[in-house]
Amino acid sequence: MADDEEAVELVGGGGEAAADKDTMSSTLYDRFDEWRSHRYILPRHYKLQTEEDTRKYSLWSVNFMIMCSAINTKMLNPNFAIMCNPYSGNPESFPDTEPFGFNSATYFLPMCTLVGVAIASIFIGTLSDRLGRKILMLVLGWVSAVGSIVKYFTRHTFWSFCISNFIFGFFLGNLPIGMAYIGDIEQNKKRKEHLLGMLVGCFVLGNSGGGIIAVLMADVGLFTPLWIGAGLMFIANILSHRYMIEPTKDIAETPVDIEDKFTLNEDDEDVIRPDLIDQKTLWNIVGGALLDNIGSTGLFPLCLSPLALETYYSQFVAVNEPPIMSILAYQWLSVCVALLVIPSTQMTPWFFEKLGVAGVCVFGNSCTAIVTSLLLMIGAAFPATNLSFGFFVFVMYAGFPFTVFSQLTTGPMLDAIAPEDKIGFVQGLNNASMNFGMALAPWLFGLLADATNTNVAIITGICFSIGAALANAPLMRHPLMGKQTPKPPPQKRILKGEDEEIVQKMLSGNYVDPELTLEIAKTRAKNGLPTVVPRVRPYAEEKGDLGKLAKEASATFEFRRELADRILAALANRERAENEFSKEELVQFLNTVSRGNSSNQNDELIHQATSDLGVWMGEVSFVFCRISEAQLIIYCLILTAQLMRFPFLQYLEDNGYSPHTASVLMKQMFMTAFPRLVDDGPQVTEDNVEEYLIRQRRVMNSYAEHKKKTTLLGTFARSAGGYHGHGWW
Repeated sequence: MADDEEAVELVGGGGEAAADKDTMSSTLYDRFDEWRSHRYILPRHYKLQTEEDTRKYSLWSVNFMIMCSAINTKMLNPNFAIMCNPYSGNPESFPDTEPFGFNSATYFLPMCTLVGVAIASIFIGTLSDRLGRKILMLVLGWVSAVGSIVKYFTRHTFWSFCISNFIFGFFLGNLPIGMAYIGDIEQNKKRKEHLLGMLVGCFVLGNSGGGIIAVLMADVGLFTPLWIGAGLMFIANILSHRYMIEPTKDIAETPVDIEDKFTLNEDDEDVIRPDLIDQKTLWNIVGGALLDNIGSTGLFPLCLSPLALETYYSQFVAVNEPPIMSILAYQWLSVCVALLVIPSTQMTPWFFEKLGVAGVCVFGNSCTAIVTSLLLMIGAAFPATNLSFGFFVFVMYAGFPFTVFSQLTTGPMLDAIAPEDKIGFVQGLNNASMNFGMALAPWLFGLLADATNTNVAIITGICFSIGAALANAPLMRHPLMGKQTPKPPPQKRILKGEDEEIVQKMLSGNYVDPELTLEIAKTRAKNGLPTVVPRVRPYAEEKGDLGKLAKEASATFEFRRELADRILAALANRERAENEFSKEELVQFLNTVSRGNSSNQNDELIHQATSDLGVWMGEVSFVFCRISEAQLIIYCLILTAQLMRFPFLQYLEDNGYSPHTASVLMKQMFMTAFPRLVDDGPQVTEDNVEEYLIRQRRVMNSYAEHKKKTTLLGTFARSAGGYHGHGWW
């Protein structure tokens, strides 16, 4: 009795617990209903990952900010030569540039800005890693907008303008933030290279755009373009505040397919980042980039100013003759040459594939040395004529896109060795080395040209370019930067998003359930990708597995028959078929799933697979069987077997057949096993689809029902030695 009372007591306790649980659930549901009525704000970084338009607007706001900063950096460059010439006749020129001469003063002005940018770049990337990309981008942008206005009011003396350029140059170095931002939100290697190319293109467009604005506003004033720069920075800040979204590091950055579709991309290749920076490789890249930027100064600007300016303008003006190149032409040449970086960004992916990133870098260094040498030869060794000037411009504009390759490779090389939390740091080093080279080299070369002559300064630049090529050459052996091993075509590899085990079995030539095979084919067709082309296993390799292959064949035959029945039923009931699928759609489905997307198939692979299967099945015997003379048929079969050792003939001999005495019977057996399915070519059309399906169903049905008298299936399933080499065989 005591036990029963205890049991009741336990049950009663359980009832109270259940009641408490119901009360809690009721409270939870009430709170949930109340919570649903509250206003909520979805964090924007979720939209950055899931909404393509949001992602696009965020990237373009960053690109526009980078472009506007580049415009402000290079805004007055075409006017520096006039500013630093007290005898130019322009009232806004500086009264003096002591202690510098004309060349060194002309290059000292942009150097002040670029040194500020270079110093800031060392720290900007690391700060953005810690504080965030957006907040730092906006701080730099607003200070730069104010800086353009301040610089306008310091225009009266050379040194006050240089100091303001240096101070506000610290706030123009936002390129590392933009490059790190792309590294944050894009994990696919190929798409990342594309986005980095677009960013660099916007940066270069800004460099050129600033000079174009200065040339167009030359009659208004040498310093007036600064107001345009301030206005552009104001707009860029507003757009970045509105559209730029700070990425989060806590969750995946790859955009989610909001339609929840299984999508494939044959070029998907996620970036695998290291845990630590390879210091030796890092400083090799940075040092090579610094040498490259110093060497590039010999090409631009030295080949334009002073070489072209002295050869085609100054020497003619000195003797009161009309110059071949006017000052306006010089300004346009200097600002438009930067636009040639845009085609360079479009060509680099092809060169990356052929030479590797480091190989392209060395190629760019070499091109810089060659193009600079040609320009020096034309400008210094040939008489100054309209023809020589035309050749000079042609060589500069034709060769410049290839010389920029070396500068476009530094970012991808550094990104490849950057850990997740050091992306901004390494891109900051990249920008710092670039700007230190661009800042110091022109001024130092200007001093060298004033002390010696222009030719000596340009030859020195050529030597630096050769040194950069030698310094970067060891990087070609780096596994991430050398020429990459070409990936197999999509027909012969597993694509991202596919079931690796299933596709690997298909590629290996092993049996895969027909339903899974169809699913893989449908998915690839839906994504516009070619179908899988399995390896044809040699007869000697699968000789012991033919029995298993024959047993598994029944499921394939029945599946194909059921699929054909379903389509035939749809075609027979036209009204219903039109509501579900049109005849054209059914034909397209059959052709695409069974034969692949015809627009992107690899004909060489198809031919090779067909040839391999022909070797297994004795394809050549079909060709020779068209000849009517039986003796010639027998002779060709035997000769072919001897010369090419066809595995199919070896199979026949191993299993008791005598093809050399029964070639006509062999033809009959092949034609019975593989009857004609279409009369007018391999493609299924709306005219022959029903005939094709009916004939296919007949064949599949005979296989599925194991009609061994009209098929080789039963023969293939038998073991070697089951037949005798006498009588009919």
